[in-house]
Amino acid sequence: MPDVNPFVYSRPVAPEDVLDREPEIRQLLSLAAGGHFVRLYAPRRFGKTSLLRKTLAEAERSRELVPVLVDLYGVLSYADVTIRIERAYAQLGGPIRRTIESILRTSGLGLSLGAPGISVKLQLEPRTDPLPALHALLDLPQRVAERSGKRVLVALDEFQDIGKVQDFDKLLRSHIQHQGESASYIFSGSEPGMMRELFDVKGRPLYGQAEPLRLGRLPEADVAAYVEERFARTKRSAAPMLDALLATAQGHPQRAMLLAHRLWDELAPRQTANEDDWQTALARTRAQVAPEFDALWRGLEANEQRALRAIALFPEAPYGARALGAVDLKKSGAHYAVRSLREKGELEEEGGRAVFVDPLFELWLRDVQGGTPSGDDAPV
Repeated sequence: MPDVNPFVYSRPVAPEDVLDREPEIRQLLSLAAGGHFVRLYAPRRFGKTSLLRKTLAEAERSRELVPVLVDLYGVLSYADVTIRIERAYAQLGGPIRRTIESILRTSGLGLSLGAPGISVKLQLEPRTDPLPALHALLDLPQRVAERSGKRVLVALDEFQDIGKVQDFDKLLRSHIQHQGESASYIFSGSEPGMMRELFDVKGRPLYGQAEPLRLGRLPEADVAAYVEERFARTKRSAAPMLDALLATAQGHPQRAMLLAHRLWDELAPRQTANEDDWQTALARTRAQVAPEFDALWRGLEANEQRALRAIALFPEAPYGARALGAVDLKKSGAHYAVRSLREKGELEEEGGRAVFVDPLFELWLRDVQGGTPSGDDAPV
């Protein structure tokens, strides 16, 4: 059997490999069964998509809900949204798929879960009006529930991107407001500012329409158990360096898996990690993420950069005279920059102070401040 690294960090994991999140899954399923709409939000790379997949897998096993996962990442138009929804329903199988096919055939709009469907037509004939098909797809949950007797659970992943599609939230509201007895919705997003604008601004169509549920950092005990079990399963041990890994990851799900992946790579079977293994793994991790953070840094406003430097260098008092003087920033500018960085998901509030969402971004910034190699000059 091949010796495969058990730590996945570059894509959503399979439902059986989701780390913890059982309370959140139970809450989502309970709210869905009760016909509620939920706004699921968290910073990027906190495992929202993996959580949605596991939640929908459990919903399917219950045989009481019809799960539909729609990926809205990068949508820019009604045509994009139409294509994504049709593709989502195309993932279903069994009797429910046949029910949906029967419903779509009666629409007369060329909708189909196989090829060719409306997706192909919209791509080959860009001038085709997608709205009739989109209306039909948004009506599907109610029609499926009427035919099957089961509630439909629709998860709209990367929902913040619908902000780029003019008035889509208004169109969506016009459909889902009549589906309380037939469908439940999870609106999942990672950009705090846009998600707040969609759901918390009076006058927006979805204002007050969904119960908020935020994914937080993972408990250290859960990360430790997950990492130890997978090292042991592959005949290795991370035990001596586990505290260092936990302290560096700070409960960030993806970063914990990335660090564990790199540490595992340093060990042969039946080997136990030591300080040298950890330092090499950490250096290689820093080198891997440096280009990402360099691009992120260059895209920030000057005062945002200054505020991040103040927080990295003076985490206990970033608004103090010493901190602001060191980065040449006025207090009013610092407060504005921190608000902007929270909206972008780079900072969050913790214990009454602003902290980096991504612990590796903070490490990178300290490297840059101290002149430590973190890119091409670091070990690879």
